[in-house]
Amino acid sequence: MIKIVDNFFEDILFKNIQNHITTKLFFKPRYIGNTTEKNQDTYYGSRFEFKHDNKLLDTFKNQAEKKFNIKIKKLHDDCGIDIRNLDHFKPHTDKAKMNVLVMLKGPTAVTNGTVFYHGDINNFDLDIHVGFRENRAILFPSNWLHSNHASNVPNLKRYTASLFIKDYEE
Repeated sequence: MIKIVDNFFEDILFKNIQNHITTKLFFKPRYIGNTTEKNQDTYYGSRFEFKHDNKLLDTFKNQAEKKFNIKIKKLHDDCGIDIRNLDHFKPHTDKAKMNVLVMLKGPTAVTNGTVFYHGDINNFDLDIHVGFRENRAILFPSNWLHSNHASNVPNLKRYTASLFIKDYEE
């Protein structure tokens, strides 16, 4: 089950969030898994962790509860805002029950969204594609194999927020 909500935030709040994430946050480089090699193949992007800004976390959590009609009981500590390079696919699952991905800043494009796969990490086929649109949010099961969409546009980046929901009620 995938749920998509456009206009996730009201316009004024959304513009304030975009300004905040692009001018006030400090992002740290992230690498896939527990790799010791830090290179382009293992680089996943950069993240600002919500644990450093509880007010910003509450803004995203409260809006997710409202828009998806759920009650979030527990979040994973790794939730945050990401800047992703979109130069290649990185299929993965996450260690939670549900994910909320909020598309915050970047060009609207088919090749800038999120893709979902049928199969497992060793043998999979593209199944569903959700194009990137600012202020769009997606709710989906964390155990679904997914990835940012790769693009051949040089240096294409996007900002997204991820809430990894460990426990919730509908």
